[in-house]
Amino acid sequence: MRKLLFTLIAFCSLMLGNTVNAQVKFGVVGGWNVSKVSYEDLQGTAKSRSGWYLGPKAQFTLPLVGIGLDVAAEYSQRKLNADGNNKTYRSIEIPLNLRYQIGINLAKVYVMTGPQFGFQVGSDIWNVKDPTNTTAAQETFKLKKSNVSWNVGAGVQLFSHLEAGIGYNFALSKYAKLLNGDGTIKANTWQIQVAYLF
Repeated sequence: MRKLLFTLIAFCSLMLGNTVNAQVKFGVVGGWNVSKVSYEDLQGTAKSRSGWYLGPKAQFTLPLVGIGLDVAAEYSQRKLNADGNNKTYRSIEIPLNLRYQIGINLAKVYVMTGPQFGFQVGSDIWNVKDPTNTTAAQETFKLKKSNVSWNVGAGVQLFSHLEAGIGYNFALSKYAKLLNGDGTIKANTWQIQVAYLF
């Protein structure tokens, strides 16, 4: 993981150091996400819930070779569900994706992958109680201030400006920890996004 992050940082430095030769575009990205909670050292049920995200993005691409970098700063609202209890997880997400694209100006296809760093900005307490079990005790989770995940995705770019893609976000770190125990939760997320590059 550290070697991969180092490689990404080195690549970013290379891209930024060669901005004269690189194609640089700025734009806006937004999308719909569907998240599902998973448990560790804890029993519980979970259902998929949908949310959204929106924010500015920058794209650096080396001409001819089609390799580039996507970076964004997104305000995200993920809906999480545990034992019938919903929680809106608000955060600032910073995806940093390596990207490869091929095609012509009219239409290109791309694949991308890279880490995503999230910073929680909402309420950090989540009280969970199973509504179908009146004898069950309430469980209180404390949401972590930051988390790390990994993106994989693919999509199309039309007319060098409009993009549409689908991706999957794997949680690499925990989202929350049980205050009175060892249980933790995290969430993996499907994403469908569109972007416009100026």
